[in-house]
Amino acid sequence: MQRVVVMSFIEGTSRNQTAYWAMDDMVEEESMVRVIDLFIDKCDLGALGFTRTEPAATGRPGYAAASLAKLYVYGYENKIRSSRKLEKECRRNVEVMWLTDGLTPDHKSISEFRRLNLRPLQKLFREFVKLCKSWELVGGEFFAVDGSKFKASNNKKNNFSSKKLDERLMRLEGKIAEYLESLDEEDNRDDAGGEAPEGLIKLLKRRELYESYKAQLEESGEKELSTVDPDAKLMSTRKGCVEAAYNVQSSVDGKHDIIVDYDVSKNSADQGHLSIMAKRLMRQGYRKFTLLADKGYYNGSCLQKGKKFKIKAIVARQKPSNPTGQPKEFHTDSFRYDPKTDKYICPSGAILHAHSKKTAKRRNFFNKTACSKCPHLDSCTSGERGYRSITRGEYADDYERTDRVYNENIKLYKRRQQIVEHPFGTVKHTMDGGYFLLRRRRKVRTEVALLFLGYNLKRAYNILGFRAIMERLSALSIGLLQLLRVFDVFRINSALLAKKFQP
Repeated sequence: MQRVVVMSFIEGTSRNQTAYWAMDDMVEEESMVRVIDLFIDKCDLGALGFTRTEPAATGRPGYAAASLAKLYVYGYENKIRSSRKLEKECRRNVEVMWLTDGLTPDHKSISEFRRLNLRPLQKLFREFVKLCKSWELVGGEFFAVDGSKFKASNNKKNNFSSKKLDERLMRLEGKIAEYLESLDEEDNRDDAGGEAPEGLIKLLKRRELYESYKAQLEESGEKELSTVDPDAKLMSTRKGCVEAAYNVQSSVDGKHDIIVDYDVSKNSADQGHLSIMAKRLMRQGYRKFTLLADKGYYNGSCLQKGKKFKIKAIVARQKPSNPTGQPKEFHTDSFRYDPKTDKYICPSGAILHAHSKKTAKRRNFFNKTACSKCPHLDSCTSGERGYRSITRGEYADDYERTDRVYNENIKLYKRRQQIVEHPFGTVKHTMDGGYFLLRRRRKVRTEVALLFLGYNLKRAYNILGFRAIMERLSALSIGLLQLLRVFDVFRINSALLAKKFQP
């Protein structure tokens, strides 16, 4: 008789079986949550300005600042940023239960902690950057700078400009007039002074609201007004759409792609931010470094300041505008400036003389006689003027110097994209951080700090490995972190004094 073997599925443990286990056994040995836990334990939260770092003598006990700080760092690193979602995770996520020692704060306590500790949470990002510098993960020799648009907590429908308000008020006036006309025709109004219909009241209230928005714009002098997040501005994104957003600037070190600094701007353009980011790096003690930036930062004023700061800026050049159909050999780039004689030499070899003072911000160079005899006049210029004129701006020397530096360092510049754009991709997609939950610029800065701290933790973890980073954190003491902070302040103040008294 043939024996039949009956196969069964893999069986689990009965839900009703009593078990004894430690919570530590439920967390992976090399989990990132252990790094976050040790990092926060090594930080002096009181010195960073966190509230409620010491228990109160009276009243109901509150949650320790360290527990809630760990919760937020873990949440932003793992795409869990909402206080209500963090509240749920405290009851179902084993790692969060381990991290908070089984505490289950409600969403109000969690959100209130963030509200009261906006600046201290930003300082946590600075603390980890200092650790990365002490671990030689930050080279400080060259940085890449770039900006990216992050969606604000403000729908573009709640953003108004003067033109938009005028159009809406005009439509409202038309609707109100139609409404009143229909009431007159149907004789539905009470001649004794009865109440106006509900629909008309809504239209009048909306008109009053739009008029108040217009008054705010005129008073502030701003071009647009966001009603939910007043600091958010309409910005065009790479997706080809326009939305209320912030322009987040980051400075990434070229050695191991660690984000060392950031800024949140209400200006959609990157122009003007190069010198701002350079100054911020200098305040942290970096000197004579190289900055890599794309053509969006090609700004004469910033490039001039970079030279003053003794910073080597490698910035791609913006494509110059030339008349349509003009041959390439007669483009403005083909006209060579001679600084010794203060003249331009055209592609045909003719000399264009200056017709403006050297102190003028925009100087004109032309030679009517040479142009009148030139056989290429029709190809070189057009219009009724009858001669070619070259305009030289006040920052022309800075642009030419930057172009030379760029051409000499193209190989280094090609690393810019992989250094600074990759962190933005990780934050926006892997960490789901392409939008903000908080409103107003000062609060948004805290969200950026937590997102960038989460990225830096991931980066340091991948570079050093779990055991190495845990060993380095374990070797730290709170006193050593304070010493690093004091050393940074001393170094920055010394540099500022040296600059102040420089002959």
